[in-house]
Amino acid sequence: MISLCLTLDYELFGSGRGDVFKHIIQPTNRMLGICEQHKIKLTIFFEVVEYWKLKEAYESGITMGYSSNPATAMKEQIQRAYQLGHDVQLHLHPQWIDAKYEKGEWLLNLDYWRLPELPDQPDETISMGLPELIRKGKETLESILQAVNPEYKCNILRAGGYNIDPSDRLLKVLKQHSFIADSSVYFGGKAEGNLSKYDYSNISETKAYWYASNNSLTSSNGISSGFLELPIFAQKRRRILKYDAVRIKSAMQNKANSLEKFKNNSTKKSKWETVQFLLQEEALTWDFCLFSKGKMRNFLKAAIRLQKHSAMLFHPFILVGHPKDFYYPDALLYLAKQAGKREIAFHTLSELQEKIKQQ
Repeated sequence: MISLCLTLDYELFGSGRGDVFKHIIQPTNRMLGICEQHKIKLTIFFEVVEYWKLKEAYESGITMGYSSNPATAMKEQIQRAYQLGHDVQLHLHPQWIDAKYEKGEWLLNLDYWRLPELPDQPDETISMGLPELIRKGKETLESILQAVNPEYKCNILRAGGYNIDPSDRLLKVLKQHSFIADSSVYFGGKAEGNLSKYDYSNISETKAYWYASNNSLTSSNGISSGFLELPIFAQKRRRILKYDAVRIKSAMQNKANSLEKFKNNSTKKSKWETVQFLLQEEALTWDFCLFSKGKMRNFLKAAIRLQKHSAMLFHPFILVGHPKDFYYPDALLYLAKQAGKREIAFHTLSELQEKIKQQ
């Protein structure tokens, strides 16, 4: 039996662009339909700061071109998802904290792209500190979902753009607010762009999870208890192989946003440097929204091989996806089909951490 956890980062584009209904609500509805049909469970990471700003703007009379309240649609969708058996947990992009909607677009504070760089207290550069953000985010999600189930708890985080390190201050705040796990790291990940900066290149794919040290979510405390890190599964691939037909067609659907993302996550290169860059290996996250059926097949085979030789008694695999990328359901449908042929169990992150506690 192989255990999979499909996680969904529920958000607009990092620049603030996008249409809530086109890029979040509609694709998530399509996904929920497939999941219900094939008994697949999701963990939805709900971007709560974005939600606050959309709600605030619409209720103050700024419609942003919407004919109905986008924040209400988001709230009702995650309540429905939770009722269907999916998990919902906290996702944070701090660049939204002081966002303003002006002249038809959102203006974000890109100086605070990375969650660990948020100060402890508000100051002249930002109106909310790290402890307040975590507290208010948790309270918002619990307010929304305890209306469905009073037992619901918001206690797992994913940082925006996988930017979680250095995590000593953040880890302390998370523990203070009764969080038990994070899922922001991915095997072999590294970013040195204009906005995202992290280095997970020393993390091995053979570790399905670990209990974090007091100083960093990227290192283990060496014991079987504490704050849990649940990394996203990734494999090294040449960058040029990342761009198959499905990924290119998805990028073309959101051309402006794809170009902006590429610009923000890369540095200026000559033509020769670009060729060398594309031929280098990169850690590619297991993405059930952007993968072709062939890539999904290859990653599933790799996971089965890894689990077979794993030293861990329980070795789950965490996948990632985004509604804004979900134009082609081939990879998800392939996974659903394979679940009917072989032993595949789908878990939420909350279920995973409970199962890990029993090991």
